[in-house]
Amino acid sequence: MRKNLTTTLSALLLSVLGVTSTTTASQNTTERVGEAYPLSVCSVTGNPLGENPVVVVLKDMPREDLNGREVRFCCGGCKTKFESDPVASNSKLDEMIIADQLTVYPTGSCLVMEDEPMADPRGPEAGRDKNVVIGNRLYRLCCKSCIRRLRKNPSAYQTALDDRIKKQQSASYPLKVCVITGRPYGESPFEVVVANRLVRTCCGGCAAGVKKNPELALGKLKATKTNPTLDADKS
Repeated sequence: MRKNLTTTLSALLLSVLGVTSTTTASQNTTERVGEAYPLSVCSVTGNPLGENPVVVVLKDMPREDLNGREVRFCCGGCKTKFESDPVASNSKLDEMIIADQLTVYPTGSCLVMEDEPMADPRGPEAGRDKNVVIGNRLYRLCCKSCIRRLRKNPSAYQTALDDRIKKQQSASYPLKVCVITGRPYGESPFEVVVANRLVRTCCGGCAAGVKKNPELALGKLKATKTNPTLDADKS
């Protein structure tokens, strides 16, 4: 009963916040492949996206692996500029995602060849390994052969990466409350991974909202790490 009530209340709050129904300016109806856009800034200007970014799911790209990628812009002009040179624009976006997600990427062996050791992603030898972004998500692999295997079937490795992230980030998770509702999530929170970061919510509805709009949750996490007392009155 409590779980149902929590889910209902969360759905109402998400509706008010505009998480369950997109409030951004969607430019096409192509189905997204991979995760939602994970950054809080426009990849063209570096400016904050604001409350109503232009949301695009790429299609008719010169490279097949780029089709279905969600990208968000601060304005229509940036969308036009991005699409004028899609290969270079996507490469720049990849570098931005790598820089952001490398700071939280889990340590351990290669995701594909699990017996192959990998350098610490934040250590001095991190550059010897391969960074690849697929579906707006960073994967670190030991060689080009593993990259090819990953590209053929990304979903086969997503759960393994999720599990590593949950295991390594659980102990240092900074919040005791749901990032959406602000209510304590209790002993059995819902867990979702976005932008290679663990996020905990009070219910499945909030977890779905986090996946649809990662910026809301990630902004809360970053603010809490900067000022841990933000969570004190709700824990």
